[in-house]
Amino acid sequence: MEQQRAESLQRAVVFLTAAAALVLGVVFFKHPGWQDWPVMLALGAVFLYLQTVMVRIGERADYSLATASIFPIIYLYGITPAMVISALAGLADGSVHKKQCHRVVFNASQLPLAALTSALIYRALRFPLGTSGLGGVTAMVAGAVVYTFVNILLVSRMVSIWRGVGWWSQTRILLARSFRSSLSAILIGLVFTFFVKSYGFWGVVGFGCLLMNLSGMLKAAVEVSSERARRKELEEELVIDEMTGAYNFRFLNQWLHDSSGETVTVLFFDIDDYSVFNNTYGHAEGDRVLRMLVETIKQSVRPQDKVIRYGGDEFVVVLEDIGVEGGTRVAERIMGNIRNVKGTHWSRPITVSVGVASKPAHTTDKHQLLLFSDQAMYAAKEAGKDRLRIWNRACAEAAAYREDPC
Repeated sequence: MEQQRAESLQRAVVFLTAAAALVLGVVFFKHPGWQDWPVMLALGAVFLYLQTVMVRIGERADYSLATASIFPIIYLYGITPAMVISALAGLADGSVHKKQCHRVVFNASQLPLAALTSALIYRALRFPLGTSGLGGVTAMVAGAVVYTFVNILLVSRMVSIWRGVGWWSQTRILLARSFRSSLSAILIGLVFTFFVKSYGFWGVVGFGCLLMNLSGMLKAAVEVSSERARRKELEEELVIDEMTGAYNFRFLNQWLHDSSGETVTVLFFDIDDYSVFNNTYGHAEGDRVLRMLVETIKQSVRPQDKVIRYGGDEFVVVLEDIGVEGGTRVAERIMGNIRNVKGTHWSRPITVSVGVASKPAHTTDKHQLLLFSDQAMYAAKEAGKDRLRIWNRACAEAAAYREDPC
């Protein structure tokens, strides 16, 4: 029901926008001079092309250099050419990107209305401020700002209806999101205008080709960036433990073979009596404990520290640029935070045994570093659990006998 209401309201907005563009286009119609047709056609061709080359930035933001190319038409040739070319651009954009009919009609109406209001503001200001120097630039900037605001205002109306949010709140979101791109479009548009004013048809050809090439380069750069982001997400999925959200053993193996990192401390965690807990409360509750443990550790360390599920109920925390003393303090903080995790029907708190080993204090080899932290963890187990042990050479000898000489 709500969706049908939103669609009906959107159709009404599309109709009103189209009607307003048509009526105002007739009211302010003025036949342009025939001597300027070659330049206007060249500008129109540039604008139509750029309007169909939209660059997708992020999930909801689109950017196009077409906005910059409409300003010379508005400032040099007036309302009617700007509205006609804008309407054709909206139709071309809808055809190229295969948009729905109501969106095509809306774009073909919205762009002319933005061009109309921009031209009216510029026309109202150029007489008191002048057409050259600082006054002329001020009038152009004012017209460009109004064009951008009207464009966003109309688009945000359609979006607000579809999402069921306030019109003005959606307008502020779009304004904030497009602030930088709008400023760059205004600057490029002003330069383009002066270029066309100075060099006429060949100014359009030269600067237009530049904008087309820039548009193509921008699109290629965004596609490469998006591909890298998708590849990074895929790589992260391959090294993330699905159940707990910690890194998995694949990530640990990659880290072991990475030679970077001069100072690093490894914490090896094992949940005390986890099998007993599983038998008492069930595996579903046991899985919840693992997830809570990972979340607690993440909240206890820095964003750059790595929390890794070694296997089962064993976890490894990698602390880069932290020595033995700092790593011990972090481990004690984590242990205290884990003890404070409570379940509604647990008979006792969850505790962990922790082994600490550091590079280069204990070894310069990462494989040995992991082994030493594991041996220290077993010593903590033998000491009575809910303990922390720092590795020393006696740990290695006693690990096989399950003693605690650390």
